[in-house]
Amino acid sequence: MHNPKSRKMKKAIPVFFLCIIAVTLVFFAKRCTTADDTAYARIRAHADNIRVINTHEHQQRPEELGDHRFGFFHLLALSYLMGDMNSAGAGGYNMNELDTLSLDELWDRYGEALNFCRNTSYYGHFARGFGKLYGFSDPYFTKDNISGLSAKVEKNYKNYGEWFDRAFHEAGFELMFLDQWWNTFNTDIDERYFALVFRVNSLIGMSSRKPARGERPGSIYREAVRDGFEIADLDDYLAYCEHLIRKNIENRAVGLKNAQAYTRTIYYEDVPYDEALELFSRPSASLTPGERKKLEDFMFHWIIQRSIEYNLPVQIHTGYLASNRNTLENGRPTKLNNLFMKYPEAKFVLFHGGFPWTGEVAALGKMFPNVYVDLVWLPQISREEAIQSLDVILDCLPYNKIFWGGDCRMIEESAGSLEFGKDVVAEVLARRVQRGLMTEKLALEITERIFRTNAVEVFRLEEILERSF
Repeated sequence: MHNPKSRKMKKAIPVFFLCIIAVTLVFFAKRCTTADDTAYARIRAHADNIRVINTHEHQQRPEELGDHRFGFFHLLALSYLMGDMNSAGAGGYNMNELDTLSLDELWDRYGEALNFCRNTSYYGHFARGFGKLYGFSDPYFTKDNISGLSAKVEKNYKNYGEWFDRAFHEAGFELMFLDQWWNTFNTDIDERYFALVFRVNSLIGMSSRKPARGERPGSIYREAVRDGFEIADLDDYLAYCEHLIRKNIENRAVGLKNAQAYTRTIYYEDVPYDEALELFSRPSASLTPGERKKLEDFMFHWIIQRSIEYNLPVQIHTGYLASNRNTLENGRPTKLNNLFMKYPEAKFVLFHGGFPWTGEVAALGKMFPNVYVDLVWLPQISREEAIQSLDVILDCLPYNKIFWGGDCRMIEESAGSLEFGKDVVAEVLARRVQRGLMTEKLALEITERIFRTNAVEVFRLEEILERSF
């Protein structure tokens, strides 16, 4: 005869054990979460105390952009977020028109597209910049809250020098590498904030575009005339390029930068001098696209040889291209493999994690002692991709080969970029601490390395950082 009470107890026992298991799992989950959160908080706080070396920026003074009154929408127009807004259907912008339209009119024109981007990393890091420098705490920009922000922007930009100094230090920067794509040959920069990086696109690209007889010279040829150089053949051209590199070195340039992925492939063949000499001697208009490429390829090899001679690291844009519409395949990192093989004495710094080919960048950095990886801009493109990529990079690379940069035009966006970068590094390292893959002490050291020490060592910044004003 079965006992009904006994049957009830048998049913109760599994439920009891299930409850114990559930409570235990919750306990350990909370314990792991707490440990992770605590490690994250300490690593993140450590990052906030680092005087950051920002290895890539395009900071422009307001006067370099024209005579504008600079409000919220002007900074938005100059930000990466505008690319997402265009992707959402906003269309372009005109800086002069931004001066004339009211905030309500501008919101009616751009507000919908801006709202469609509330999920993107471009939006997130742009907002974080305003959080850091303006105390902005709302979750999103709205028609109502941008009025106060815009008034603050306008006030700050009336005395931009004072504002930039305060924002620069409040954000946590000690030094920014300045790539002046809009004014390539300028060497007169404010060394209180910037170190010069010489963008070599014009040296490469203009080799196949010399002016015809009687044609008005442009770009590098115009500069040559101003400097008293006559360019009749390839040797003259190389002599002037050497002059420009030395001029930048005299003004304490710390590196060279190639961003040609925006206009062509980054695969550079090894073209013999004699072939380049013959191609340069011909009218540029007569060259085929393939011949133009060969001449340009020769020039970048020549520039790499100079980088070795002068011990200047070469930063190279790889992967994703800013703004809208371009040929993504141009910047695939493995296209550079032949350069790494041929020039083991050169220092190559690959930008942006090579997104979406982040695994390729990690592999190249692992294979070649002379290849370094810069996380610049990657957290803004995709915060989650940056987290995954940094995890892979840390699996593959010694941690003395990783840098961070902002890649922005205005200080507000740079501040947000740094906040995002710190978040990504702290999250990845905290997870590794929690999983037992490294100690917290090592995580703190890696944080210091990424945001400062590696750049100081590889770009030889000791003398620049010792400067006093």
